[in-house]
Amino acid sequence: MPRVSTPLSAALLLALALAAPLTAHAQQAPVTSWQQLSPEQQRLLGPFRNQWERMPPQRQQLLLRNEQRWARLPPQRQRAIDQRIERLQQMTPAQRAQVRRNMQQFREMSPQQRQRLRAAYARFREMPPAQREALQRQWRTMNPAQRQHWLQQRGPGPRPQHMPPAGGHHGGG
Repeated sequence: MPRVSTPLSAALLLALALAAPLTAHAQQAPVTSWQQLSPEQQRLLGPFRNQWERMPPQRQQLLLRNEQRWARLPPQRQRAIDQRIERLQQMTPAQRAQVRRNMQQFREMSPQQRQRLRAAYARFREMPPAQREALQRQWRTMNPAQRQHWLQQRGPGPRPQHMPPAGGHHGGG
């Protein structure tokens, strides 16, 4: 069974650590020395080795919790996450910022809106590649008013910007 790459695993751990807010009132956990970590923890957390001893205890604990969650994931899920991280690493800073804005908009949607968006995205992913590419090209040529009209007619409701539109043929607009 193939293992995921350490740099990608570390990138996931870093992303999770940066995404989780640490409160000023968090209880101070004892500092964990690098030598106290298991060989597997040291392997997964390897990119943090040089700064580990200087990290605040809360950050160390957060990384350790994320490492434990990662270790419990099935290998197929680990590979899928690694692929997403790899795509993120290949993006420009502006593209990554757009992804963060989209994620924030998605979190602010109602559960019903999120479900509709997921269903629309699933329909999009089921399209033949040529049809998806044609729809994406068409979407990119639309101005904001045309996009809004398209979404009102066929889309899943409020949705993140620059995401592939819902499935189905687009008849202009």
